[in-house]
Amino acid sequence: MRMSPESSVACAVAYALLAAAVIAFEWRRIRASGPDVISVFVGLFLAQCVFPGIVIYSLLPLCAPGVHTDNVFFDRAYRALDLPAAVLVLALTAWFVVFFQCGAQLGRRLLKLIPGDIPAGSTLVVSISKRWLAIVLCVGTVFTLVSFWLMGDSFVDRYAMLIQVRAHSAETEGNLLASYTLALTQTWGWLAILALFLVRDGRGRHWRWLLCLLLVILFAVLGVSRRAIFIPLALYYFSALLYSSRWRVRLIATALVPVVIWVAFGKEILAAIAFGGKVEVVSSQYQSLAEAGIRASSEIGITLVESLGSINLLDIDPRFGMDHLLSIVHRIPVRIFGFDVTMPERIVRVSTTVFAGSDEEDIPPGLFGQMWLDFGVLGPLFWGILLGVQVSVVQFLYERVWRSRAAAGLCALLVFVVALPVNTGSYDFTFGVDMVTLACVLWLAVRGGLVVYRGTPGWALRAPAGGLGGGST
Repeated sequence: MRMSPESSVACAVAYALLAAAVIAFEWRRIRASGPDVISVFVGLFLAQCVFPGIVIYSLLPLCAPGVHTDNVFFDRAYRALDLPAAVLVLALTAWFVVFFQCGAQLGRRLLKLIPGDIPAGSTLVVSISKRWLAIVLCVGTVFTLVSFWLMGDSFVDRYAMLIQVRAHSAETEGNLLASYTLALTQTWGWLAILALFLVRDGRGRHWRWLLCLLLVILFAVLGVSRRAIFIPLALYYFSALLYSSRWRVRLIATALVPVVIWVAFGKEILAAIAFGGKVEVVSSQYQSLAEAGIRASSEIGITLVESLGSINLLDIDPRFGMDHLLSIVHRIPVRIFGFDVTMPERIVRVSTTVFAGSDEEDIPPGLFGQMWLDFGVLGPLFWGILLGVQVSVVQFLYERVWRSRAAAGLCALLVFVVALPVNTGSYDFTFGVDMVTLACVLWLAVRGGLVVYRGTPGWALRAPAGGLGGGST
């Protein structure tokens, strides 16, 4: 049953009602305590899985008889789109939200049963060593700049090389230096955002803040992707939200327009730089504004489009969660110990081959597509509980720490790592070299300790400026 314009509008209304229900529930839950870690995850989920659905299904009737997004996979997914698949993904989305909240509450209750909780009359103070963070950022900056310098003879050649590596061009196969430089750029960028947030406390913050801002811009530019720009912005926003409990709706509305424009046209601009072509023709690649809007919404809500593709185009046996174990096993460097183990093909490559061809860069199955491949209608139960419990661990920490920029930045960063599968449905990217490096840096830089308090514990307390939470340990 193909999607009629009426069905598409009905799906858009259904996504809007779902968004309203989630926001109303979350607003009631945090009315007294203010936004927390769960709120950050819900915000990321809405931005990637619900709001794009509203826009996509609202614009689809304006693109009849077909959608031309200048993306092979998107166009194929929309050509195969039918009403049962759209309703199924919507249902999986709604049930995931329900089971995620159940998992978050379950995890919090189970964690309270663990012996060794913070004793009464004290609170946990989290600090991040600025010294360690500065050392790591210096090393990362030097490594990135030296690697970038060795990639070509001119700035344009080097930058084109990075873009080609990002696009998995055959011309750059085997270039490990460029690959590792690109992979770790995200790590250095996220740490620079954390440093940018931390240095607002203490003396000499002005020049340090400008230096950190320069590093953020550097890593965003060398990240040669759209997400290298708007993810650090989102990370900084949510860190500030956890610290100040202010939503800053006007700021979001102001930043939304340039972000959407960059998402819609950024990839083509980068491709024109790397592979030749005129940037002027990028604006004329869409036949209408509706198609440009669908392309931008599809990039932001790519997990929805991937899920529709998985349900309509993938015909494989149930996975029962094996892909998540393989995501970990594939990262174990057994070959350096002399073992030659043949691993099953990753689901990300299986879906890529079906969606667009084996030569294309990774196209994961999407969150709802993967949960459907894993356990069918029970997929939201498994995934909701799994991610809910993970977020509850960060929430458990959040509820017990002294309010500081360090604690807020750390909690926001941890939620971003937990939420990575929301965008893909795969843990391949959670256990990548960039996330392993990030975990090692945090292990070196983060410190914690108990202090005796007077008055109200936890997040009701604010660390003094320049004191706890931002200083060196």
